[in-house]
Amino acid sequence: MARPKKEIDARKVEQLAMVGCPPNEIAAELDCRERTIHRRFGTVVKKGAEKGKTRIRSQLFKMAMQGNLGATIFLAKAWCGMKEPQDPAVSVNVSAMATATGFQFSEEQKAELVKAIETLRRKTVYRKQEPIGNGNGEQAATEQPILN
Repeated sequence: MARPKKEIDARKVEQLAMVGCPPNEIAAELDCRERTIHRRFGTVVKKGAEKGKTRIRSQLFKMAMQGNLGATIFLAKAWCGMKEPQDPAVSVNVSAMATATGFQFSEEQKAELVKAIETLRRKTVYRKQEPIGNGNGEQAATEQPILN
């Protein structure tokens, strides 16, 4: 004879998934096996995770519309496909340069140099231009660096 089925509240499973808990954490919280969560509540977990993502996106968009620069930059990168290309000239390992050249920087000088490089990198803003058609139905977008 099989043991009785453990009662698990599907709403609790969905709520835990909404706040980002993976199935193993949901199982631990509800004192059951992860396999039980996958088998009986797989769709509930997916639905909860999607609801949580929707709430986060909504809040992030609201923050961007209120002028939060960090949220605006993140949305530009995540939704608009904008990115900051890695410039090898900016990615300098100060300690390696000092060792290679034989010049010794003090810790204060290293920190000041890193700060100057980061400031220069932050001043470079990339603007996405209008897409340019290439004749076969596809569009290619280009980015131009602009120094502030």
